Amino acid sequence: MGNVILGSEVHRRDILLAAAAAAVAPITSVSEAKAAAQSSTSKKIDAHTHFTPMKFLDFAEKTEGRPFALSGLLRSKPPIHEVEPRIELMDRNGIDMHVLVPVPWIESFPKIYADAELATQAAKMMNDELAAVVASHPSRFKGVAILPSVDPDAMVAELHRAVTELGFVGAYAAVGPTAKRMDHPNYDPLYKALVDLDATLWLHPSRPPIIPDYLDEKFSQYYEWQLVGWPYDTTSAMFRIVFSGVFDRYPSIRIVTHHHGAFVPLLAPRINNVSTLLEAAGPLPTKIAKPYIDHFKKFHCDTAASGFAPKALELAVDFFGPERVLFGSDAPLDMQNGQVFTTETLQSIEAMQISDDTRVALFSGNAKRIFRLT
Repeated sequence: MGNVILGSEVHRRDILLAAAAAAVAPITSVSEAKAAAQSSTSKKIDAHTHFTPMKFLDFAEKTEGRPFALSGLLRSKPPIHEVEPRIELMDRNGIDMHVLVPVPWIESFPKIYADAELATQAAKMMNDELAAVVASHPSRFKGVAILPSVDPDAMVAELHRAVTELGFVGAYAAVGPTAKRMDHPNYDPLYKALVDLDATLWLHPSRPPIIPDYLDEKFSQYYEWQLVGWPYDTTSAMFRIVFSGVFDRYPSIRIVTHHHGAFVPLLAPRINNVSTLLEAAGPLPTKIAKPYIDHFKKFHCDTAASGFAPKALELAVDFFGPERVLFGSDAPLDMQNGQVFTTETLQSIEAMQISDDTRVALFSGNAKRIFRLT
């Protein structure tokens, strides 16, 4: 059935591409839309999109006894939980494949997260639901697993099941102050399993609004928890991974950082120079070799900038190298059900001052290599 559907999808995609300029008119000029359509001849693999199985969200909220902080947002966007609107979004923008990173994360539900049995049940439910979506359109979707990080044995077992039985390309870890720190000893079996399976790990920030930004407040204000807190949490996770020596122990491990490497590419000179300055007051508790900043270059990153930001993406390419940057839009979590993030990420990559070969690598070449796609 998948092959039969694919034939109609390709035909429909050609039709929708012809109308792409009109579809994105509210957020782009006609000339920009034309340029985006012209670039559609090259394959495009969006390596960081989100999907929410409603069965998981309903189960998690019922078990926890309260809604997820972003529940209203997720439920209001059909492409995040329905396949056909997702396919239409992809076809309209010339996207060949979406890598599906599921939300919400188990860490959003403390009752489930703290219970190894419940956490494992929730992870299996999420991954099975996601696997069904991938199976319905195997040429258009790849899956990323959610893991029960509370229990290292269950976490590794579910990774093995997701990769070897469900055909997923890897898993993701929620990072932030309410999640397990990435240098926790319980994560080491996961890092080893990722290498053994040749699978990829995605990092996704998870800070909730209940963490205040100042001691005299009860909640984060002005959406700082999301707008600034999430990139910080990704940066913090990168610090924990680097300075605990994960890349030394597992040189071939692949870890994809969200939002074009968060603050690291921008703050690389500060990280490099000020860390050395501060060591005059006492050495860092790490065994990794200097210069420390070189270890951060071993991460991969996506291009999800939440808008048009070619200069930010150029900075990421300069820092990580063109072979470690993957086209990723964060769709469909924007104001127009994925159209804004998709279009503006495509336009950002087209506007980057990079070679044609690098652009092809970002759009699909790196993903094909990393995920072993034909």
